[in-house]
Amino acid sequence: MFRGVIRTALLSDAHEIAALHVSVSRKTYANLLHAETLDQFSVERRATQWREAINNPTNTAVFVAKDAESRTISGFGCCSRQRSEMLVAEGLTGEFQSIYVLPPAQRCGIGRALMAEMARHLSNLAISGAACWVLRENHKARRFYEALGGEIVSDQTLGPRAGGLIEVAYGWRSLKSLLGD
Repeated sequence: MFRGVIRTALLSDAHEIAALHVSVSRKTYANLLHAETLDQFSVERRATQWREAINNPTNTAVFVAKDAESRTISGFGCCSRQRSEMLVAEGLTGEFQSIYVLPPAQRCGIGRALMAEMARHLSNLAISGAACWVLRENHKARRFYEALGGEIVSDQTLGPRAGGLIEVAYGWRSLKSLLGD
């Protein structure tokens, strides 16, 4: 079980979040995305994006999971108001934009704790339902969302630059199920 702490990300966390994001993405998507796409992931580019997200708490909330022993970031999650009009129309007005956990720290409760913290944040914004997008072929992530009670509510085909991959949206009509209270 996770024995660290979940907290709001600080600007000083941006580089460590970016390094984790790139590392986990390259491993997770190695068999799902083209090598050229994976080669475009850079820590510098991601660090800039994460600094912008952390510096704009009106639009996004970024949370980190810090390991109690090593004091390093072992996972992070980002949430916001829903960006998809189609999902808003379904009553899913919150969005879990991303959640990444280092492989050695997976299956220790970090992902569940991050989802609970993001659900709490969205609930505090009077958002009662939320969704996230995941590649259809990312079976590990899909099992995670299903274990948390997420249900497929939509799908979409990504454009030619993404090789026509298909994403599915998992939704939670009530965030209370994620809060673990």
